[in-house]
Amino acid sequence: MKRLFHTILASALFLALCYVVGYCAYFFNIKNFWIMFAIASAVFVLGVIFALVKRTSCKVIAFFVNAVAMGLYIQSWYIYRGFENSLWLMLAVSAVAVAYLVLFFLPLLIPFVNRHYGWYAAVFVVLSLVGYVLLLCLTQTTWVSTLGYYGILQLGFVLGCSFSCNDVDDEIHALLASSYSVAVCAVLILLTVLGGDGCDCADGCSVGDVGSPLQRKEVQKAPKSKHGL
Repeated sequence: MKRLFHTILASALFLALCYVVGYCAYFFNIKNFWIMFAIASAVFVLGVIFALVKRTSCKVIAFFVNAVAMGLYIQSWYIYRGFENSLWLMLAVSAVAVAYLVLFFLPLLIPFVNRHYGWYAAVFVVLSLVGYVLLLCLTQTTWVSTLGYYGILQLGFVLGCSFSCNDVDDEIHALLASSYSVAVCAVLILLTVLGGDGCDCADGCSVGDVGSPLQRKEVQKAPKSKHGL
């Protein structure tokens, strides 16, 4: 239970820093997508450097540096699309993303669901994708929107929480690994800018040793829219 709470809290802090940085970056008065994207990438690389240091404190710093990078990536996306989201709107999107993570974890308190975690996670992800596609069909938002990017971040936290941890250091490593879903968002932004809004890709993904975070397991160390919802 503690791990679920820690993951939700870390996710909320991560997204909060994302939207604050994204909002403040607007006042940098940078109008060129590539400049903002380059700054975000430089910050991301800085986070990787911190992550390579073996000290736990550096892992924590790297986690929040990734959040800063994500906020800058979001701002680069806004520059490209011409979005002008307000602070309150971005906060609302962040709250929805956190609620999404809570919604995923709550059913795990039911023993039956917890025992069949793999099936539950797969069904939840599929339903999430279907729901998001329907949202896009019923609104004027683009498929690569703020909510979509934050959803990718939350799926990263779900995946990170699905692997076993023996202590606090393991949890920090898992959270740090989850934060690298920022790289996925960055690649999507870059591909969209280079290739336009159309996207012809088929992503394959295989995950091994996935289980409920509430189960104990042995671990082997090793047209343009004004609002971009």
